[in-house]
Amino acid sequence: MRTISNPPLPDGVAWTAVLVAAQRAAESLSAAPAFRDPLAEATVVHLGLAQPGETPRLHEMPREMAGLTRMMGDAVTLRTLHHDRLLTDLPVEQIVLLGAGLDGRAYRLPWAGRRVFELDRPAVLALKEDVARVAGLEPMAERTPVAIDLADDWPGALTTAGFDPARPTGWLAEGLTIYLNRAELDLMLRRIGELSAPGSHLGIEVATSLRAGLHDEEIANDGVDRVLSLFSSGPPIPPHDWLAGHGWRLAVHTLTELADQHGRQVPRWFDPSRGGATVWYFDCAR
Repeated sequence: MRTISNPPLPDGVAWTAVLVAAQRAAESLSAAPAFRDPLAEATVVHLGLAQPGETPRLHEMPREMAGLTRMMGDAVTLRTLHHDRLLTDLPVEQIVLLGAGLDGRAYRLPWAGRRVFELDRPAVLALKEDVARVAGLEPMAERTPVAIDLADDWPGALTTAGFDPARPTGWLAEGLTIYLNRAELDLMLRRIGELSAPGSHLGIEVATSLRAGLHDEEIANDGVDRVLSLFSSGPPIPPHDWLAGHGWRLAVHTLTELADQHGRQVPRWFDPSRGGATVWYFDCAR
């Protein structure tokens, strides 16, 4: 399906960003989509994983990506819907996407008048901008990419890019905590707290160990093993007291609650009643 003209798939955590974009594109081009994501659709075309206007043929994707897509089910769709609503409903003028990856919210949500700061490594943001340029996509908000690794001085880079810490902010850490260790996460939360004016909110996703709920044959899948190799220790479990200890007031939903709300299926991998992981979605208020 891929041709020599298509750029190569990225590696490491950026590869998982492509996986998420493919799942969002599949939802976007389904018969009754819960959302439309033109950037995700353009991404899979740009990388040779789908034809224009065609639902990605996930079973024809690189073998390891196809296996993960089947296992994850509607998890990406559910978290996308939840964070879409959370961020859109916030009365804030600036939004910061931490580890933004190939997130297309700046290109699809009605955020006119808002400024969206997207933080990620330079190569990931460059891929996104190539995709948008080739597809002729224009952001619907004032989009400001901040090319930096979250291990570096991203608060300095963010403020240099025009972020105003005196204004309430909507922060999003989606699909991020599993790749960081406790020290890295504590530093990230301290930095967010120092930059968060009263009225700020943080949307953050936290999961129990994903490995514990997997069967041996699932772990043997190349894609699963590839993703698991990227994981770090993550936050303490359960994470509620940890987040509250960083000065946030918490509201929380689980993935299974979101599935019930939207009439979707949760795969066994993410269903604690069947031995899978618990996934929490926190709305943390300042």
